[in-house]
This record gives sequence, structure tokens and C-alpha cells, in this order.
Amino acid sequence: MPNENPWAYSEARDRIREKKEREMIVREAKTEEFEKIKEKMRKKKWLDVHGLRQKIETGQSLDSLKSDIRAALSEGVISRDTYDSVIASLDRQPMEETGTIDLDQLPFSQNRFAKYLENQPLGENIGVDMAGFLYGLIVQGSAILIIIVWKILTDILFLPRDIYREIKALNSQV
Repeated sequence: MPNENPWAYSEARDRIREKKEREMIVREAKTEEFEKIKEKMRKKKWLDVHGLRQKIETGQSLDSLKSDIRAALSEGVISRDTYDSVIASLDRQPMEETGTIDLDQLPFSQNRFAKYLENQPLGENIGVDMAGFLYGLIVQGSAILIIIVWKILTDILFLPRDIYREIKALNSQV
């Protein structure tokens, strides 16, 4: 026993404890990193599924609008030229590029009934005035509402991409 160092045992015990503490810190860091990555993947998967669902719903809404326009053409409410221009504008999606709505390309704004109502002076015939207000509010207002909803949906769909580009631009400036 005289050759043994009394502090050797305590030093070995301290080294073992320090090693366990370092391993515990590394383990906690790895676990935290794993949880963050798992959460990111869960959010990305949710966004992918949610984005796909929104694209499908938007496509269905657009198809519904097109079928309503076809029905208006078959009923004779709108002319063939109006139908062709509206379908072409829906296919081109000019609102996405410019961010504005061209009022001449709105559905149901160039048919004979709408032009008749526009040409009638206000106050002469209350029935025509009321019909004009109702036509503008219900028919043309719903078309504008659909166009605005479409614009909002496309903005929402492209929001993550735009945020990523902004962050990337800020990081490149720093």
C-alpha cells in the first residue's frame, strides 16, 4: 500500500465523471438537433400536403368558374367573343404577372344586358336601376370576388418562396 497514490483514485473518478458529463452534453445536443430536424421535416411535409391540397382546390375553383362561363355561353348570356377572351385570360393568368385586374376582361361585363344597363340614365326607371345594381353586385361582384380570391391564393402559395428569396438576398448582403 505504501506505493499507491491516495489521489489517483479520486483523479480517476473525476475523469470518469467528466467524461460522462461530456458524453451527456453531446447526447443532449444530438437529441435536440434530431428533434429540430424532425420538426422541420414534419412542417415541410405538412406544407407540401397542404400546398398540394390548395393547388387542387384552386384548380377545381378555376374549373368551376370555366364551367359557369361555358354555361353562360350556352344559355346565350355572353357572346362567343367574350367567352373566348375570358377563357384565354384565365389560361394566361395576367393577374399573376401584373398584380392588377383588367376590368374589361371581367366575365359578364361586355354582354348586351350589361351594356343596356350601363347606357340607362340613373333615376328614370327605378326597376332598371335596381336591376343594374343587383346585376353589378351579384354577377360582376362574384366574378371580381373569385379573381381576388385567386390572387390571394397564388400569393399564399408563393409566400414561402418569396420569404426564402428575401432571406437569401439579406444573407448575401451581409
